[in-house]
Amino acid sequence: MSVSPPRIEFYSASGGQRLAVRKWKAPAKPAARVVFLHGITSHGGWYDQSAEFLAAAGFDVAFLDRRGSGLNGDQVADVDNWRTWIDDVAAFIDPTLPTILCGISWGGKLAAAIARTYPGLLAGVALICPGIYSPYMPGPLKRLLLAAPAPARLQQRRVTIPLQRPELFTDSPKWRDFIATDPLALRKVTWRFAQEDRKLTRYARDSATFLHLPTLLVLAGQDRIVDNPPTRDYFARIPSRHKMLIEYGNAAHTLEFERDPSRYFDDLTAWVDQTVASQI
Repeated sequence: MSVSPPRIEFYSASGGQRLAVRKWKAPAKPAARVVFLHGITSHGGWYDQSAEFLAAAGFDVAFLDRRGSGLNGDQVADVDNWRTWIDDVAAFIDPTLPTILCGISWGGKLAAAIARTYPGLLAGVALICPGIYSPYMPGPLKRLLLAAPAPARLQQRRVTIPLQRPELFTDSPKWRDFIATDPLALRKVTWRFAQEDRKLTRYARDSATFLHLPTLLVLAGQDRIVDNPPTRDYFARIPSRHKMLIEYGNAAHTLEFERDPSRYFDDLTAWVDQTVASQI
């Protein structure tokens, strides 16, 4: 079935902040809603293909842009507290419709934290190449600096995100060019963002044993951003009776940007469909 282009809307998030969301409507009455969270550099505009595929399969799809990112780029890439990121998403979710939360890269870390904090809002959670463990995490010295209280002038200082090379995300020349020239891609965050991100990382890492929801983990075998072995160990600690691990051995980090991402789209849609059907 054909799907209309996404609508851009705004919703009232934590603290009354107005945040952007891209929405794809299913052609008929939806069986559920799929809510996506993007990575630290990306935004919802990177993922039109998978969102349209899921919408055509009968699900309403929403892709939230994080505060200070993507279509919210008029705001500095900053956050007052790491729990604000969690509450921003919770404010969007409508519990009257079964909701599957899909977190991609950095968004996978946030999705795990949300599934722990607000499990009653979700029918399932998908962690797609989640940034819970990464070789690009701060080293011991920087972790000490981030843990120290910072004066206000330092909190707003911009620091460069270490994921500046497009080849970290994809092997496709076309998509590397897209990333390199994307005006909405996030290149820097505030020092305070980095401090709060460390707290979110700790919380997400401690969340595995709290995840009793149906859980999907998707890994890319050639991922240069995610550290796959500890991520598999994390998945093994999840107590959910309904969990699945899918790995694409030859794929790079951003599955959307593979030469042929159709297998990923099919697998994700099938898991969402099975998860929703099991709860009806």
